[in-house]
Parts: sequence; structure tokens; C-alpha cells
Amino acid sequence: MKATIALHTTSPELGITLVDKEGHKKSQIWNLGRNLGKELHQILTDFINPLTWQDFEFIGVAKGPGSFTSTRIGVVTARTIAQQLNIPVYGISTLKSLAWQEGQRHRAEIMLVQMRANNEEVFGGIYKLKNKANFSVVVGDKIYKNDDWKNIIKEYEKQYGEDLLVVVSPQNLGENSDSVLSLARLKYEQECLNRVFSSWEGLIPFYQ
Repeated sequence: MKATIALHTTSPELGITLVDKEGHKKSQIWNLGRNLGKELHQILTDFINPLTWQDFEFIGVAKGPGSFTSTRIGVVTARTIAQQLNIPVYGISTLKSLAWQEGQRHRAEIMLVQMRANNEEVFGGIYKLKNKANFSVVVGDKIYKNDDWKNIIKEYEKQYGEDLLVVVSPQNLGENSDSVLSLARLKYEQECLNRVFSSWEGLIPFYQ
């Protein structure tokens, strides 16, 4: 068994989750703000110790939506590591990682996840979770006018009632690195069946 790691940089918090070769997991959050670009490399070096980068099987990263600068830094870092090591890299939607996290805490079949984009718009994504092995995207992430999104919520509330959960993104998202790693693991296991793996070249951030 090799180690795995995930980064979450789409908010002012940096979150990293690592599972080592023995299956032990550790997570940590740093509130770096504008210092992310200066400190990320050293934090990663210290965090993976005593492992080396050659010990890793794949890397996951939150690809947005989120802050333009910090999301780009996280994605570029993950792409670079994956390219140098020739390992798969998985970009996970910030909204999808929130849906996954809340799906472990609440019993809901449909989750509508929203994140503020500006005063007039929100990012929204719709996800379906029947169990840990059956998690799917109903409507992928995109930008909605506030009123349009509110109308979508009303329509889903009529259809699903108590089986619906509306998730509002918090400002800080570092703790979601754990969900990013879990979803990256699911993708990796699916790709292992086909022996075709995700390349760093296909990883594109989704900016706010």
C-alpha cells in the first residue's frame, strides 16, 4: 500500500489530509490567507515527513469554485507534483466535497450545494447520495442568479421534501481536504478497473 494526499486551497484556509502506507490518516488546517503561495511548499515538505514524494500513489486537490489566486496555487501545485512523479491527480469540485461531507452527517437523498459568487449570483451544484458507493452529480457546478437558484430550491423541496438538504458553503473550507481525498480515492479505484488514469494535463481549476 502506498500513501495518498489531498490539498484544499480554495478558501483562506489551507487544508491537507494524508493517509500513510499503514493506513493512518492525519489532517491539518492552516489559516494562511495571502501567505499561501510563500508557505505551501515548506508546509507540504514538513507535513509528509518522514515520507518522501515517491511514496505516494495519487494526489487529490479541490479545483474550485473558490478564490482565484489560492485555487490556482493549489491546482498548479498538485499538477506539478503529479507530473514530476507520473502519478494520477484528481481535481475534486469544492461543492461536491461539501455534498460528500454533509452526506456523511445527514440522511438526505438530494443535496443542493451553494457558494456565494457575488452579490447577485451563487455557484450551485446538485448531487445525489444513496450510499457511499452511489454518489452522483445531478447537475454540475455552474453560476446562477440568486433568484433562479432560489426557484430551483423551491422546485426540489416540492419534489423531495425531507429527503432534500440545502448546503451553504462556509467561508473556510480547509477541513474538506478529508472529503477531497475520499472522493479522489473513489475515482482512483474506478480507474484501476480500466487501467486508464487521470493525467495532470486534464486538470483545470474552476475560479470564482
